[in-house]
Amino acid sequence: MKKDKKQEVKEQAANEEAKQAASDAKVGDIEDRDCGELDRAQMSDGDYISALEVKLGQALAEIESVKALAQRVQADFDNYRKRNNSMAEDMKALGQSAVIEKMLTVLDNCDLARKYISDEAALTGFNMMEAQILGALTGFGLAEVEADGKEFDAKTMSAVERVKDEENAGKVIEVLLKGYTLGGKLLRPASVKIAYAD
Repeated sequence: MKKDKKQEVKEQAANEEAKQAASDAKVGDIEDRDCGELDRAQMSDGDYISALEVKLGQALAEIESVKALAQRVQADFDNYRKRNNSMAEDMKALGQSAVIEKMLTVLDNCDLARKYISDEAALTGFNMMEAQILGALTGFGLAEVEADGKEFDAKTMSAVERVKDEENAGKVIEVLLKGYTLGGKLLRPASVKIAYAD
């Protein structure tokens, strides 16, 4: 008896579905196995190739995972190194600043002591010693705030006295205590006497 065309197509479709299901089941079985222990003798060529493909896929996925982890660790380390370097620079600057601030008192006392030295030879030696101290501090970025005879600048000067003087109104008449900057940043403002007009 001849089979109907419709019946043939249905049977063929059912066979294809059965083959696909069997194939999927084999791949599922292969994936469930520990691919590290492939037994070539107990597997067909197709199963063995499928198992190797699964094993290769797992290895590639693991490589990508390890690579991503290594990149994250490298980025974290770079960030740590940058933070550490920045913190070290900040600590160094802070330490220098603290020492230099203490040395400013020595420079202030040098200015005061100079007024009481009458011997010319002693004054010359004293000036040389002060210049040497100032030179060493200048090497660390210390600079004196130029104030004498300049226009008053509230950013770098502190007015502690005022004197009536129409001609020089707004200018610094006298520097009472020198001001300094360190690396371009104000370390201590200059204490000054300024002129004002009515």
